[in-house]
Amino acid sequence: MSNITKKELLKSIRTARREHVKWVYNVKKMVNGLDISKDEIPLKVTACEFGKWFYCDGQILLSIFKKEAVEKLEAKHRELHDIYMNIFKIYFNSSKRTLWEKLLGRSKKISATQEHIAFKYLLELEEVSNMLISYLNIIEKKISRIDEKKIEKFL
Repeated sequence: MSNITKKELLKSIRTARREHVKWVYNVKKMVNGLDISKDEIPLKVTACEFGKWFYCDGQILLSIFKKEAVEKLEAKHRELHDIYMNIFKIYFNSSKRTLWEKLLGRSKKISATQEHIAFKYLLELEEVSNMLISYLNIIEKKISRIDEKKIEKFL
């Protein structure tokens, strides 16, 4: 991403944010009872679209911002996936799914208690997501304020 313009960098940040919002939306759909395949909500931090951006093109942020600021963004992303792991285990615990559910990749029926726990995790996930988005917004604002000539030195 060395020959990137300021405009392209800002666009990549906006795209990453949009992909993150889609990922969270899919988690919400699942917890709210809609049938979602586990493939629609990647579990690994490097498998979701935001993670793919962050660990590839997003690394350009290290040349513009302090390492701690970028690590803060990464920590929120990892925390998000850690929370999702708890939700994932509720819906996709393979030992408690029927053969048909395993073949289709569908989530199993869950108890009212499990549903309540999943909603608690979802609230936590949404809170962390909001922090991640606010960090991205700050990064985007700071980049947009940097003069085009100055930013070329970073990129």
